[in-house]
Amino acid sequence: MHQTIQERPSFLFLLLVLFLSISLTGTRVLAQESQPAPPHLHITDTNTASPPSIELQAYGIASDGTALPLSANSLIIEHGGQTVTPEVAGSTSVGTLTVFLIDIPPGVSDQIPAIQDAILQFAAEPTMREGVDYVAIYKVGESDPTQLLAPTNFHNSVRNLFASALTPETGATALIDSTMSLLDQMDGLKPTPAMAASLVIMSDGTDAVSTQFKDIDVAPRAALLGIPVHTIWLTNTELPPVGQEIGQNYLSSVSAGSRGLAARMENAGELPPIWQRIASFRDQTRLRYVVENMGGGETTVVLSLADNPDVRAETTVTVSGSIPSIVINLPPESRLLTLPNLDDPVKLRFTTAVSWLDGVERSVSAAQLIVNSQVIQDIPIADLPSFEAEINNLIFGDNSVQVAILDDQGIPVTSPPIILTVQEGSREIPPELATGSSLGSIFRTFLILLLIVAVVGGLVFLARRQGWLKKLPTSAGPKREKPVAAAYNQPTSEEYANEPVVTSTEPLAYLEILESVTRMPDYLALTASLVKLGRSPAQADIAFENDITVSRLHASLHLEGTHFRIFDERSTSSTWVNEQQVPEYGIQLMDGDEIHLGAVHLRYREA
Repeated sequence: MHQTIQERPSFLFLLLVLFLSISLTGTRVLAQESQPAPPHLHITDTNTASPPSIELQAYGIASDGTALPLSANSLIIEHGGQTVTPEVAGSTSVGTLTVFLIDIPPGVSDQIPAIQDAILQFAAEPTMREGVDYVAIYKVGESDPTQLLAPTNFHNSVRNLFASALTPETGATALIDSTMSLLDQMDGLKPTPAMAASLVIMSDGTDAVSTQFKDIDVAPRAALLGIPVHTIWLTNTELPPVGQEIGQNYLSSVSAGSRGLAARMENAGELPPIWQRIASFRDQTRLRYVVENMGGGETTVVLSLADNPDVRAETTVTVSGSIPSIVINLPPESRLLTLPNLDDPVKLRFTTAVSWLDGVERSVSAAQLIVNSQVIQDIPIADLPSFEAEINNLIFGDNSVQVAILDDQGIPVTSPPIILTVQEGSREIPPELATGSSLGSIFRTFLILLLIVAVVGGLVFLARRQGWLKKLPTSAGPKREKPVAAAYNQPTSEEYANEPVVTSTEPLAYLEILESVTRMPDYLALTASLVKLGRSPAQADIAFENDITVSRLHASLHLEGTHFRIFDERSTSSTWVNEQQVPEYGIQLMDGDEIHLGAVHLRYREA
C-alpha cells in the first residue's frame, strides 16, 4: 500500500528495516526469485460442423513468453482416449485483449505524460489493430482496481480518455490486491472468449500492506492462467534508493515468473518489445483431425506437446448423434492436376458419401460445391453421390474443395476440405476427377462422334459429286522454257502475256471468299491456266464489281505446274499474300494462303 505524505516517516523507517534485513541476511523482500514458467497451451475454440473432421483453435506460450509455433508434428491430440493425427488447417486472426493497470502515487507524478504517451503508442497501428484488438485501462485502488476505460477496439477512445491528464492517487492503494483481482476478472473482460489476454502493470512496485494476497502469489497465479504480466517500472522520487530497488526487483520477478517482459519507463526503447510480444498472439492456429467411427455425445479432447506431454490443454467437444456427415472420396495421390492455363473453366467429377452418426438413414434437401470459400454451383440431390462441376476459380497452387449439405432435419454440415494442387503444364487430370465416366457422358460422347461421322460423310459425298477428289493434270500444256527475271530468277507477269490460255473441265484450284462487298459464291473454281482478278468485268475473269478498293485489273493468277503464281497488276492498293506484299516476280501460292485485294479477303485452296 502506498503511503501518503503524512505517513512517510513511518514508511522510511520500514524501508530502513528492510535495507538492514537485506544487508544482513541477503534476502529480498517483495522480490522473490521466480522459476521460469513451463510452456502453456490454450484451446480457444472448437468446430464440429464437418464430421468426421474436428477443428481446434489454439495458441501456445513458450517458457520465455514468445508465441509457441504449433505445427502438426509438434503436437499430440487425444479424442476420447484415441490418439489422432492433426494437421494445420490455417490460422485465424482472433485479436488480443491488453489490460493496463496504472499505479501513480505522488512520487511518480512527473512521469504521467510518459505513461499516457506509452499507452497511446500501444493503442496505434501496428501494435493494436483497430476493430480486432482491444485495450482496457485501470488504476490501482485501495483494494480493487478502478476502471478508467472499458475494453475498446477504437484508438480514439484512448485519446479521448487522455484528453484530461491523469492525476496522482493521494490515498492508500493496494497493488497486489488490484493485480490479483484483474487476473481473476480477465476472462469476463474479453469481448471474444478466444482472445489472448495480457496484463501490463505500470508501477513503482511497492505495496507494503496488501490485505488479501502475498506478493509471491501474483506470478504463479498469472502463469497458471496463461496470462503474461508485463511490468513497466516507474521511478518514485519520494522513495530512497533501496525502496526503488525493492520495487523494481519485485516487478521484474513478476514478469519473469509469468512469461512477461520487464521494462523501465525512463528507457522508452524497452517498451516496443513488449508491444510486439503482445501483438504476436493476435493470430491463432487451426488444427484439424479426423475421427474414425465417430459417435455422438460429449468427448474430452486433450492437446499436448509431443516432446513434453505434461504441457497440455483440455476441452470438451459435443457432437449431435443425428448430425449428418459428408466426405469427398478422393485419395491423396489423385489430388494433383496439371493444366496449361486457367483461362477457361475446368470440368471435374467428384464422388461423395453421406451418412448420419446414429446410423439412421435420412435425406438431403440441398447441396452445394464450395471451392476456395466460394459457392460454385448447386448440386442436384440425385447427382450428389457422383456429380460434375465446371470450376472457374481455380488457382495455381493449393485449392480448397468442400461440399455443403442440408439434411431434412435442417442441420447444415460441410465436408472436411480436400486440397487440390494445380500446377502449370500439359493437361493431365487424375482418372478419379476426369469427367465422362457416367452413362450420360458416354451417351453424349457417342452422339458427338456420330455427328462428326455424319459431317465428314457429307463432305466426302459433296466432294465426289463435285469431282474434287479427282487428280489434277500434272501440267496445263506443253512444257516450255520460262523466261527468267534478271533479279530473282522468277518469271514476271509480262512474260506470261503471250502464253496460250489452257482451260480444264475439272477445277485446278479454288478461291474461298472470306470477305467481299460484292455478292459472290463461297468458292470460285479456277479452271484456266490464267485467271485475272479485278473490279471491271471487261478486264477481269473474276470481277468484284462493288468493291471500290479493288483496281479494275488488280491481280492475275498463272498456273505453274500444279500450283498458281499470283502477280500484282500495278494495282492502287497492291496485292498481299499472308500479309506480305506481292513483288514484281509474284508469289507461288500454297494451299491455305490468304490473299488481300484491297478490302477483298480470299483464301487459296488446291483441289
